[in-house]
Amino acid sequence: MKKIRFKNDLFKTIIIILILVIVIDLLIFSIAVVVGPSMWPTLSDSDQLVFVKLPYFRNNPKRGDIIIFSPPKESGRDDLFVKRVVAIENDKYSIIDGVLYIDGRKIAEDYICDEEYINRSYPVTKGIVPENMVFVMGDNRNNSNDSRRFCCIKKQQIEGRVILRIWPLNSIKIFKEPYL
Repeated sequence: MKKIRFKNDLFKTIIIILILVIVIDLLIFSIAVVVGPSMWPTLSDSDQLVFVKLPYFRNNPKRGDIIIFSPPKESGRDDLFVKRVVAIENDKYSIIDGVLYIDGRKIAEDYICDEEYINRSYPVTKGIVPENMVFVMGDNRNNSNDSRRFCCIKKQQIEGRVILRIWPLNSIKIFKEPYL
């Protein structure tokens, strides 16, 4: 009798754990894999990331957030993208000679690759971020399909905010609040 009860309790526990894992994955956290070099040196190809899916993070991105989002059709891709939010709604942005300005103020971006390697031949990019949208860029400015190409993305496209790199194990990192 005790064996049957133990098996029933174990079965119930396993079912509850599986349900919790599914609910957490669907509603709170998920995992994404970086594809390509667009976020180097912050992130590398094949890095595995944990991101928060809660609506607060999708609807209230901050400058400096690293986000996962569904790309617009203009990108020519259908897989999820990982980029950094560099401008939020109503920000006046400009990129002149490879340097980012928000509301006329030069932004110190210590997370991008060495400035001496940045291709400064891009045309001047400028505009104002519309409501409910953000302007995103990869940290590897020379090799990133981002808002310079497909303009701003809608907040509804944001899947979540990256909070943790879990792979490779020797590079585990917690991504704190943005600092732009």
